[in-house]
Amino acid sequence: NGGDYERSSDPWVAISPDGTAYAIAIAFTGAALSTGSVTSVLVSRSSDSGSSWSSPTTLVREFNDVFHDKETITADPVDSRFVYAIWDRISATNVGPTWFARTVDGGQSWEAARPISDPGQNNQTIGNLIVVLPNGTLVNIYTRIDAAANGATSAYLDVIRSTDKGASWSTSTRIASQLTVGTVDPETGLRVRDGGLVPSAAVAENGDLYVVWQDSRFSNGVRDGIALSHSVDGGLTWSAPVRVNSSAA
Repeated sequence: NGGDYERSSDPWVAISPDGTAYAIAIAFTGAALSTGSVTSVLVSRSSDSGSSWSSPTTLVREFNDVFHDKETITADPVDSRFVYAIWDRISATNVGPTWFARTVDGGQSWEAARPISDPGQNNQTIGNLIVVLPNGTLVNIYTRIDAAANGATSAYLDVIRSTDKGASWSTSTRIASQLTVGTVDPETGLRVRDGGLVPSAAVAENGDLYVVWQDSRFSNGVRDGIALSHSVDGGLTWSAPVRVNSSAA
């Protein structure tokens, strides 16, 4: 992270068609959302297959009562000028929109980071991941977490799309509810921090989209399996979730 922070986390790498590699991470000092804390999203670039890397470019840097989290980076598979970074920004005021930044000149410069999807007060996004369709459309797949007045939370998988390489974005489309129960230590019963709220997604050569995530619907809420949904129309509609792990137990 350039040596300016106590910690960096959540690394992600993308490679452009011209071979340029981009590494992104969050970097921070102090406890999240605390007075005196610093939170940033940084990108470094390598043009020699990872043998050397540029000094980090800061996409965003804020202080105190905000925290930038769970960033990913996607290189446009057709046009090496475009690379897309996306993450969530949570704050002490209980809002958690999706933030986005892009380069249009192969990482020589980055546009100012900005929010592109806001789920509203007491809600947040997490696990944002952009995939690029063969026609150039960007599809951001993410988890939305809604909090009720009684403190209960509900999670959903949503998508937003961009047909102009990230300049503007659609409203959200719902994929499915996300019914993760998570993982516990079998000896102590204590909850284990896992990736239950972080989906994974890919696009096929023909443009079909696939997303997978942890979900307990196949065991009536007893334990998580692997759920899959797919779209054949660029993310506008999605199939019902199906179990893809071999065991139904």
